[in-house]
Amino acid sequence: MALTREDLQSLLRWLDEDPEFRAALRQKLFAEPLIIEVRLPTDWMAKVDSRLERLEQDVGTLKQDVGTLKQDVGTLKQDVGTLKQDVGTLKQDVGTLKQDVGTLKGKVLEVDRAMKAANIFGLLLRNGRSASEFVSSKLDEAESQGILTPQEADFVMAADLLWMGVIRRGKFTGEPLVLIGEISWTIERDDVERAVRKAEILRKVGIWAVPFVSGSEWVDEKLREDALKQNVLCVVDGKIEPSRADWEQLERILAYWKP
Repeated sequence: MALTREDLQSLLRWLDEDPEFRAALRQKLFAEPLIIEVRLPTDWMAKVDSRLERLEQDVGTLKQDVGTLKQDVGTLKQDVGTLKQDVGTLKQDVGTLKQDVGTLKGKVLEVDRAMKAANIFGLLLRNGRSASEFVSSKLDEAESQGILTPQEADFVMAADLLWMGVIRRGKFTGEPLVLIGEISWTIERDDVERAVRKAEILRKVGIWAVPFVSGSEWVDEKLREDALKQNVLCVVDGKIEPSRADWEQLERILAYWKP
């Protein structure tokens, strides 16, 4: 006889109403442990094992490759560090070489300007000659009189060129004049400042001296303009500025430095 819906509902009510019956039924139903066994296909498991084994091998190879890469990177870092040191040393050597070449060019230019001073300044002065002995004598006198210090005297005598003569024409015709200058391949602000300072010291001891700077080029155009504003004669490639054509400007510079 088949169970009907009503039979099942009656059974459920009975279980709800009779705890002892419910406990007895549970004991009968679950007397043995419930064992669930999952069986996987043997060939599928073999494939999984094979793939896992290959994966482990690949991971091992990858670890070796990473280790080798780390070593290569370490070696590369060392090589880069050595290269940086070599480049740093090279930069220092190049910097020193540039300074040496600059100094050499400046010295060559000093000799050239000294040899050509009569031609360069002949447009301004007659009877041009070296002023070193004349200036040195005057400085010794001023130093002995306490007018200037030994350091100031040494500073003046360190000028690259001391030249003198008599003014060729104009309202100062025939008057003696000293030119004191700094010579560099590239004229820089320090050259202008040193020339001005040395002319000021000579004026302090009663020597009429006009500063000049000479070179082959200016570090910048503004410096050339500033030098002219400070009443400094500018000699570039053997040409004086202000030029002889602007004699009035030359005389203004001469008048500025006259003691």
